[in-house]
Amino acid sequence: MSLYTHWLNLIKERAEESWLTPHQSQVYVRILEGLSSHPFVNVCGPRGAGKSFIARLLAKERGYGLAFDLEQAPDGAENVVLDDSAYRRPMRPLSRAKGLGRVILMTEQPIREAMPRVVLQLDESDVRQFLRNLSMCCGIDLIVTQPSGTDLGEILRHEAIERGRCDVTR
Repeated sequence: MSLYTHWLNLIKERAEESWLTPHQSQVYVRILEGLSSHPFVNVCGPRGAGKSFIARLLAKERGYGLAFDLEQAPDGAENVVLDDSAYRRPMRPLSRAKGLGRVILMTEQPIREAMPRVVLQLDESDVRQFLRNLSMCCGIDLIVTQPSGTDLGEILRHEAIERGRCDVTR
């Protein structure tokens, strides 16, 4: 298993709501409280902003079903989060037929359909929180690279790649 994959699995295993960065937390609260009456909600944002992280937390901490396609949504789920799934109009009747209360669609591009949209955009404070979480909760410190940008996955990937090149042990 690659170091990067090991780190991702460790993050998935240990993640909890307290790990949310400031902007991720705002989106999370808005999904749970501000938009709770809407049957479909679109959370959109760039790659590496933490949309999949939020999706997994909704599943782990709040009982949402997690799927990549609405047809594959877990049976008995009251609410579903679709990670990186393309929106299609037949999703609405399918959602009703499955008895779903709500569907959260995580996408990079905004969906052009009538539904509330929440944009997730990170800044440097989010990156700092992410790095603190990695260090304090997973024992992962960036020791070879300096983070650049706000793509959290790329920051982690770059460190793993550079450690492989530098023969740094875990």
